[in-house]
Amino acid sequence: MNKYRIFFVYRVKNLNYIHVHGMNMDNKKLFTVLISSPNDEMNLANHHSELPNELLSLLEAESTRINSGLYDLAQWEPYTYS
Repeated sequence: MNKYRIFFVYRVKNLNYIHVHGMNMDNKKLFTVLISSPNDEMNLANHHSELPNELLSLLEAESTRINSGLYDLAQWEPYTYS
């Protein structure tokens, strides 16, 4: 299991940013990362010195899915447990 897990992403298109929300699975702490996304494509070039290497690796590995909208909060469908 990876140390980090991505839960969802939401986009602020008019500001060219995405927010990535997830959890550090080792210590059970939530995180939010603000990443620039010009042209609606995630750009990690400015974040290499700020983020842990394991999180950067996960973001790079999942970048295609993030850019395609797979993690977007708008893709979720409400489900009620009854």
